[in-house]
Amino acid sequence: MKLMVSGIGGVGGYIAAVLCRYYPGSVTLIARGERKKALEQRGLVVHSAVLGEQTYHPAVTDCPADVGIQDVIFVCVKTFSLDKALAALRPCVDEHTVVVPVMNGIDHADRTRAALPAGRVVNSLIYITSSYDGEYAICHASPYVRMRADSPDRDAAALVCRLLHHEQAMECTIPQDMKSEVWKKYIINCAYNTITAYYTCTTRGLLEHPERLAEFRFLLDEAYAVAIADGVQLPSGLTAEIFEDMMHYRNADATSSMARDAMAHKPTELETFSGHLVRLADRLGVPAPVSKRFYQELLKREVGK
Repeated sequence: MKLMVSGIGGVGGYIAAVLCRYYPGSVTLIARGERKKALEQRGLVVHSAVLGEQTYHPAVTDCPADVGIQDVIFVCVKTFSLDKALAALRPCVDEHTVVVPVMNGIDHADRTRAALPAGRVVNSLIYITSSYDGEYAICHASPYVRMRADSPDRDAAALVCRLLHHEQAMECTIPQDMKSEVWKKYIINCAYNTITAYYTCTTRGLLEHPERLAEFRFLLDEAYAVAIADGVQLPSGLTAEIFEDMMHYRNADATSSMARDAMAHKPTELETFSGHLVRLADRLGVPAPVSKRFYQELLKREVGK
C-alpha cells in the first residue's frame, strides 16, 4: 500500500510516525526547504508521550507528482495552505485514492472534494497536543491521541481507521454524527485559539485573569449559538462542560497552535476560527459581538505584520 503525508508538523508528523511504525517502507512524506533537509538527514524524529523516543526513515520528496498515484493521502497542512497543497497532490490521486484532510475548521472536507473530485475524501478531526522543535523533530505531549473519521464512502472511512487505530499509538473511530463532532471541536478552537492568540498566553494566562475567563465563556457561547442556528445537534450543556474542563483539567502551561504562531510572528489560522465563524454568524443572523471584537483586533495585527 502506498501511503503519503503532506504537512509534517505536529499533527502530520505524528500521523506519519504511526504509519511508519506499522507500515514500514510504505510511507512518503511531502516536505520542502529546511524541513526536507532535516527529514532526509536525521529522519522523522519523534519525542512522544505515547510512542516514546523514535526515529523513522521514510521516503521524502518535495514533488508529489514524482511519486505517482497513492492509496491513501493524509493532508495535514494549515488551512490557509490547503488549496496549494491539494493542487500539488492532484497527480497522486485517482478514483481509488482515499484523501484525508486532518486539520482545524469545518469546511476542509468540502474544499478537498472540490479540488480533488476524483478522490475518495474522508472528513476527520483529531485531538492531540503536538508541535515541532527547531530541528523539525515532533514533540507530542498529550497522553492521548483521538481521531474521528467519516465519509459517505464508509469503506474509505473504515480503511482510515484500520490504518491508524492501534492501542499503543492512537484511537481512530467512526462517530455516529460527524458534523456534531466537528463542531464540538470547532467551538473549543474558536474560543481557545482566538483568546490565547489575542493575549499570546497559555491556559494559565486565562486562569489567572477572571475577565479573560469571562470572555472565553462568551466566545464559547457565541460559537455554540452559531452551530445551533446552522442545524447542528449538540447537547445543551456543552459550553459549560468545556468551560469546566478549562478550569480544572486542561494543562495550565499548554497553549494553542494559533497562539504559538502569533508568538512566532507566523501566519495564523485566524480566518479558520474567528473569520469563518463571524461570517457564518452574520449569514445566520446570530449576534456574536465578542467574537467580532476579537476577530477585528486580531485582523489588525495580521494586516500589520
